[in-house]
Amino acid sequence: MFFLLVGSAVHVPQYGDSCNSNCCHPPHSPKTSQVAYLTNSGGIEYGVDELHDPVLEFNVVFKKRYDPTTFSILVGCGGCATTELLSPPLDLPEAYAAVKFEPFTQHAYYELLPEGDARRFNTSALRNCSSHHASVRLIVHDNATEDVVYGVVVGCAGRECERFTAIELLSFPIFVLRSHGPEWNDARWTIVLLALTVPMVAAAVVWIWFGGLLVYYVPVQSDSEDYGHYGPVDATFSLRCVFYGLACYAIGVDLLETFAHFLVGAQDAPVNGDDGYTIFMVWYAAKLAFFLAVALPWAWAREVPDELWRKGAWYKPVARRASSAIGPCSQFWARGYWSIADMAIAVGALFVGAGFYIYPVAAFIAGALRFAEWRRGRRIPEVPRTGVVSKVLRWPLRSASRPRAETAPPPPPLPVAAEIPLMPSAKGVTLG
Repeated sequence: MFFLLVGSAVHVPQYGDSCNSNCCHPPHSPKTSQVAYLTNSGGIEYGVDELHDPVLEFNVVFKKRYDPTTFSILVGCGGCATTELLSPPLDLPEAYAAVKFEPFTQHAYYELLPEGDARRFNTSALRNCSSHHASVRLIVHDNATEDVVYGVVVGCAGRECERFTAIELLSFPIFVLRSHGPEWNDARWTIVLLALTVPMVAAAVVWIWFGGLLVYYVPVQSDSEDYGHYGPVDATFSLRCVFYGLACYAIGVDLLETFAHFLVGAQDAPVNGDDGYTIFMVWYAAKLAFFLAVALPWAWAREVPDELWRKGAWYKPVARRASSAIGPCSQFWARGYWSIADMAIAVGALFVGAGFYIYPVAAFIAGALRFAEWRRGRRIPEVPRTGVVSKVLRWPLRSASRPRAETAPPPPPLPVAAEIPLMPSAKGVTLG
């Protein structure tokens, strides 16, 4: 799992609107790190018989530096929905710890409780509990002048507590958007704005520099054993390029949305040595890699006309010259067997939430179409020729949109002048 590779503490989230009376029962045992995002009085509760470990680790994080005198934190006997106080409130410090940045959902948060014993509850104190429930709860007092937005965390902070089910991993884009919206950052408008403006900007760029709809066309060339020479080339529509474009759109919106909320979080959490920013850079670089994973195959599909590159076996070299198979723009990357990597990357993107579901689906379909083209031997049917292009490397396919100019017939050869024999000179004849 990517989250474990980067070493960040990741919690299974819950939200107050899915909890009864703002009191959440976590879906997993306390051995799994979980968080409930809440507003005003509420918390997390377990049945007393569910707490088998001697220590319950917890924490409470806040959206802002709220006045600690406007709320109380209680841990121990009693549910979080009852008005009866069966546990004494914790002694709260007057100052918050340094603000931190959450790299995966891009928001700043503040911790009030110091690390150590202040975040541990001895469950042996529940032996004489008069309730069937134990909770970590926050109670907002009447002197509060604003809503208190916070998250109650249970479970240890180590990797051994980071467990996600498949459904929870697939729900990660939803968790991100909720965090960007009213649950924390209060900036839901960014995703709407980007989803509408990115296609308009992209359409303008494509129309001006890449020939408009020709970005969805690929060059066509009949099989040839002369791999170093491009013969007659034409263009035809490719459904695979459409899905590449859709995947680029989705991951592009994701990249911009992530960066926008990085700026939102950085306003409250300046760079101060927090590991969250380092992890964010790794996470953002991974999303850039997902973008290249569809943008480059799209380019290779449009720039390499030789069919033998696409239908050749992975173990058989095609290029006669080694130099033709070197570099990121090499025809080598147009080989059909890379479709397996395309589909594997799309599945991985699905489980890390890249591209808001659209990217992994579109990228997988594009990879599947590429795989089908590889296995059936021909990626497209024969089409009538409409133009001739002498070189297609980095070819924008503009020539295919214009009819081929009629070539004027060569002028007839000039008549060869007849040879006129010279008159023999007459002896003794003087011209004068």
